[in-house]
Amino acid sequence: MEHEDNYKVIITHEGVLVFLIKERTQAPEKPFVLYDGGNHATFYRRADETVLFDYLNPEIIPIMQQSDHIVIFEFSDQTQDVSRDYAAPIRHIKKNSFTDGL
Repeated sequence: MEHEDNYKVIITHEGVLVFLIKERTQAPEKPFVLYDGGNHATFYRRADETVLFDYLNPEIIPIMQQSDHIVIFEFSDQTQDVSRDYAAPIRHIKKNSFTDGL
């Protein structure tokens, strides 16, 4: 599992959470988020690529708890622009074993 160090989160006027993350080399395939309502979320970008969103801002936690999806913007350092944008459904679970003990 990869740890996303410098992600940013924007809340749109409609209350949608937009996560700005670093660009990855391969395109996402069936991305989704596992979320148990706590301080961390696990982002499954591809079957072989999992990313940890660690220590979510307390301001976004109530929104994450009620949302059915987030939007991902992948930012390219090379072009200084968004290289990909896509939605990722949130799968709400009781306990996320990947973030247990964090």
